[in-house]
Amino acid sequence: MTVNYITIKGFIKDGELNIDLPENVIDGEIEVKLPVIGAEIPWEDRPWTEEELEELLHPDPKTGAEIAKSTSIGAWAHLGIEDGVGWVQEQRRKRQEKNRW
Repeated sequence: MTVNYITIKGFIKDGELNIDLPENVIDGEIEVKLPVIGAEIPWEDRPWTEEELEELLHPDPKTGAEIAKSTSIGAWAHLGIEDGVGWVQEQRRKRQEKNRW
């Protein structure tokens, strides 16, 4: 199916959409998408841009050595957590004690 687009300008006032259609618009079913200019769309509801999609299609994998050198490893050290496994086990134990009947 071929989709053709036209650009129209209009405005919304008192809950009504007011537009002027060009003379050459033919009869038929349409789908209307309205971007709200000036309104902030929550991050999780924003559509992906072509640039973001293109970036996702070209991953930048790291080697084990690069990961080990990364500042992401041990990023929780500033919280005084020296043993990640021990910390998780302690959190589970505390949660079990708190949720006892």
